[in-house]
Amino acid sequence: MKKILLWLLLCLAGCAQAATEITRELVAPDQLVPGQPARVVVTWWTDGWFNPPPQWPAPMPVENGMLLTETEPNQLLSRRRGNTTWSGVRMSRQVVAFDGGNLVLPAISITQPSLQEGPTTAALPALTQPVHWPAGVEQPDRFLPASQLALQQHWQLYRATEDGELHVGDVVERQVTLRAQGIIPAQVPPLLFAVAGTDTQRLAPQSRVLTQGRGDVTGIEYVERLRYQPQQSGSLTAPDVVLRWWDTATQRWQEARLPGKTWDFSPARAAGAETALRAGVPLPWGMLAAWLAVILAGALAAWKGRLLLIRLGKALGYRWQAFWGEVPLPGKIPSHRRIK
Repeated sequence: MKKILLWLLLCLAGCAQAATEITRELVAPDQLVPGQPARVVVTWWTDGWFNPPPQWPAPMPVENGMLLTETEPNQLLSRRRGNTTWSGVRMSRQVVAFDGGNLVLPAISITQPSLQEGPTTAALPALTQPVHWPAGVEQPDRFLPASQLALQQHWQLYRATEDGELHVGDVVERQVTLRAQGIIPAQVPPLLFAVAGTDTQRLAPQSRVLTQGRGDVTGIEYVERLRYQPQQSGSLTAPDVVLRWWDTATQRWQEARLPGKTWDFSPARAAGAETALRAGVPLPWGMLAAWLAVILAGALAAWKGRLLLIRLGKALGYRWQAFWGEVPLPGKIPSHRRIK
């Protein structure tokens, strides 16, 4: 009887199917502005186990916006419902709105495959978030929302010679570093501009995502460099860097500023004498004299010891001939045979 009950319990356990739930939510502040990142969160729940593990649903269409490709670390969750323990996996991606109006995530269906119970399909309703431009926007193409922002700069001088002065042909490089939170690198507008009448070289901007802990994104670092190379003597004045940005934390405009600087450039260095010196490489007279002294000393020593050298040469010649000369073997060569 006990065996029968045990078999019944095993059959019931094998017939029971694990339940699966899928939810989606749009995490955004109440006052969302264009370009400000929001977050789309998709969570899978099950009272069994995931086999295979959940994957981010693709495609996920967005109206008046786009999903960012930067992935965030998944979160493992657990909850208690009645006497059942549920396990969950939460995935999130950032989404930004292009313009004012509504940021819309249309309704979609997500299917979670399972090797034990078969696939589970969940219909997710549409999500809508209003988006508004703040008052006082002057240049929409340079609108920059961020929760925190700071600017730093560094000057680098490149001189042909370290004489403490700047001459025509030398280069002044300006590097501006922006560190911000709640922002994406593509939103940062140009920070440095050319000066009228001065040749400039713009280097490719560099950006990286700042993370901490298990890879949680905390912000970005954006570096922009510009080189000034005046072609005429005089003064070069690099202008101030002024960046007007919208503080999403306090909902007001902020202004970040870096001071400019003025450099005096002297006429170009005299190129005639320098070119002549560079074209004619000086001869190493000291080394030539040393080699000449060594050769003369060797010749004098050879003249004084010429007799000894002659005897040594004859002795070596005799030994050479004795080594390679033929050795007669009497009685070993047949003499009765005739060579035809």
